[in-house]
Amino acid sequence: MPEYRQIELYTKRKALAFLPTPATDDVPFDRIAAVAHAALLFEATLAEIVPSDLPLTSWARCKELPKRTRIEKILAELHRILRIVRKVSFHSHGHADMRDGIICLNGAIDMVALSLEITASGLDLLETMTAYWLVNRDGVFPDAYIEMTLGEYFCDLVAEIKRFSDEDRILYQFRRSPAFNRHFRFDCDNPKVAASDGKLIFEIGERYRDAARYSIDFYLVWDDALHIIPVEVLKNGELHCEELPKWRARTPDAFSLPAEFRTRFAREKIVVGQPMT
Repeated sequence: MPEYRQIELYTKRKALAFLPTPATDDVPFDRIAAVAHAALLFEATLAEIVPSDLPLTSWARCKELPKRTRIEKILAELHRILRIVRKVSFHSHGHADMRDGIICLNGAIDMVALSLEITASGLDLLETMTAYWLVNRDGVFPDAYIEMTLGEYFCDLVAEIKRFSDEDRILYQFRRSPAFNRHFRFDCDNPKVAASDGKLIFEIGERYRDAARYSIDFYLVWDDALHIIPVEVLKNGELHCEELPKWRARTPDAFSLPAEFRTRFAREKIVVGQPMT
């Protein structure tokens, strides 16, 4: 289904008119529970990757997480947000309510004011971002690709958070560059590529040169290895050869994709003269 999120192009002076809230419309505990479940899976996975004797929802655990790469920094900030959902939702001093369409999770826990006020779309983004990392952390997409996708998720997520507070008060902000479309991708497994002057030159037809409309992932076998290259990292259809290694797919061998990718690239051999019906 389409994803609807609010955007403010100008300073907001007035609000739209709405009918009275139905009596049955209350805090979406089902969405909160879904995010709490995602948080449990996230924390269990982190415990496997970065073992620790500290409680997974403690502030000391947040500070202990590695923050060397951009992905690790994004995951550390994601952990902070999920931590508030987990602690506030299950603590006797935590409470949840709705104010003007905003889901408010607040609580004074362990002498610290924890707060997450977020839209319903933001909760969905929080769950989806967590699921994306859990599914793809050991997948075929290169780390550079995962980094760009998580970066887009996080920027969109922060835009849906209206108030945040923990021991460090504010969330870390990341520069949003380059532009990347996380909403949909086009898979291309037969790109036409030529090498010249230390660059790979991709032949992209006039119709498909708008990267905003056609966010293409090129599955390119080059130097005896498969690479997955998003169109957004090309400059005028070109990629420097020294940048190619970071887009190498994480496959068991040099070429083979997992079996589930077969349906994404399905095609039938066309017989000349045979109708398409």
